[in-house]
Amino acid sequence: MSEQRRGTFVFQALLLFLFAFWLFAFHTGDASLWDVDEPNNAQALKEMMVHHNLVVPTFNEALRPDKPILNYWLMWTGVRLLGMNSWGLRIGSVAMGALLVLYLALALRHLYGDQTALLAGLLTATALHSQIIFRAAVPDPLLILFVAIALISYLRGYLYPEEERRGVLITYGAMGLATLAKGPIGFLLPGLIIVIFLLLRRDLPSLWRKGHLTWGIPLFLVITLPWYLAVGIETHWAWDWLFIEQQNVDRYTTAMQGHRGPVYYYLVTIALALLPWTIFLPQTFTELWRRQGALLQKTPTDAFMLVWAITWVAFFSLGATKLPNYVWEAYPALFGLIAARLYAALNQTQPLSRRGVFVSLGALLLVGVTLMVLGAWLVPEQIPPLGDVAYLGFPYIAAALLALLFAWRGLLLPVISSLGAGAVALTACLVLLTVPALDALKPSVTMGRIIRASEGTQPYAIATWRWFEPSFLFYGGRGTMQVHQLKTLQELQRVVADGQGTVYLALPVQDISAVRAQLSKTLRVRELYSGYELYSQKYIALLRIRTSSHLESNAS
Repeated sequence: MSEQRRGTFVFQALLLFLFAFWLFAFHTGDASLWDVDEPNNAQALKEMMVHHNLVVPTFNEALRPDKPILNYWLMWTGVRLLGMNSWGLRIGSVAMGALLVLYLALALRHLYGDQTALLAGLLTATALHSQIIFRAAVPDPLLILFVAIALISYLRGYLYPEEERRGVLITYGAMGLATLAKGPIGFLLPGLIIVIFLLLRRDLPSLWRKGHLTWGIPLFLVITLPWYLAVGIETHWAWDWLFIEQQNVDRYTTAMQGHRGPVYYYLVTIALALLPWTIFLPQTFTELWRRQGALLQKTPTDAFMLVWAITWVAFFSLGATKLPNYVWEAYPALFGLIAARLYAALNQTQPLSRRGVFVSLGALLLVGVTLMVLGAWLVPEQIPPLGDVAYLGFPYIAAALLALLFAWRGLLLPVISSLGAGAVALTACLVLLTVPALDALKPSVTMGRIIRASEGTQPYAIATWRWFEPSFLFYGGRGTMQVHQLKTLQELQRVVADGQGTVYLALPVQDISAVRAQLSKTLRVRELYSGYELYSQKYIALLRIRTSSHLESNAS
């Protein structure tokens, strides 16, 4: 590759990075945190910062063994730059998403060529699920990025001897960081994918014959062990034990928090998550099936990507707890395969079936119509305050119709451009119209604002009755303040004392009368707020409860 061509490619990759960063950051900090994961993570960080302890995660002053430390450190960096707010907490995920796009463009160039690599990055940046996961203060973006780096680096080192040592070291280093981001899955599944690929190639001995384990394992341990040992020693190994047992073994063997689904669950979620690019998966897999006999030997890159995607999805399909983001780590492989298929069609080496293109675009048109119908009918019925969101179907409808026009004329590049524009338009609709409307249905921010305005620096306590979301603690609490989740109303007297005469109680509006009737005569109650809450689909109220003596002392 000439220096001029290399420079042009790097410039294009950097433009793609800037586009992805802008797209993921677009109004990302304007919305409040989404329950339950974001405020759980944010409150844990807030408590860690107050304690000046960035080793042991806690939530509500109890150990939080849900996730390892790396995401807290990433959020801490953002908070130091932008403050303890949605921007500061989410900017790290935005950066990880943009870096993933840049990495795919740069790393896949040697494996697939310039245009396929850039196209894979573009697909990643514009896919529907990217607009969700890379806008959230969660550890998934870290895991996604480091798993992609680990697997692609290994493949490059395996295929190109001049990159072998560097590729292996990057692989084990990335697996170490992935393990700090989300636990054992950060090395177990990448390792399993590599082993399956080598078994299929009948080359498993290369793992130890070439000294990979000798180089890699010490680096992996240097990265992972210090923090896992530190948190274990500081908590007398309670955190480590709870993390392995509850968040790994139990989560895989038992459906936790109602997150269950059939074995084909991820076939549905992947079809939605990769939109609008899902429509090219059938043509992609058809071509791979046609070449199945020679795939491992003649096109090992495609074989590796296929093993990567299938292994990751199959593993979580067999698990009891299911969430759409569990298989995101398989998407870079799928984007690479789709991009390779599209580029083969663009340069006419393997044209797409004309009929297949029309069927695919027709499917996207149907998705748009379905979104429009559901937005006009089902959403207003299920979430009345949100109203009609039929507009969410328009971007896909317009993109599909425009793409059909280009497809009729045999122009594939404008078809791809139309779909990309439709994806960006849908993101704009979500960010500018839907998210603000949904944000108004999350009362914790408003309740927190009311509490801060009422109390200033005065002491108080917060409690909930028959309702709780972590965001209420994050927005309504101060420092390491705990939220009291009442089991009986008799506990309220103790909570009032804890708040030195003042407690703010969040509860369903329908329970206000019953609560008032059971309160002591020495307590004075004032309703400060009530509003519809998105998650429980109930009206939630905020009561300020004070002792008579507290009111008298304030009056004097």
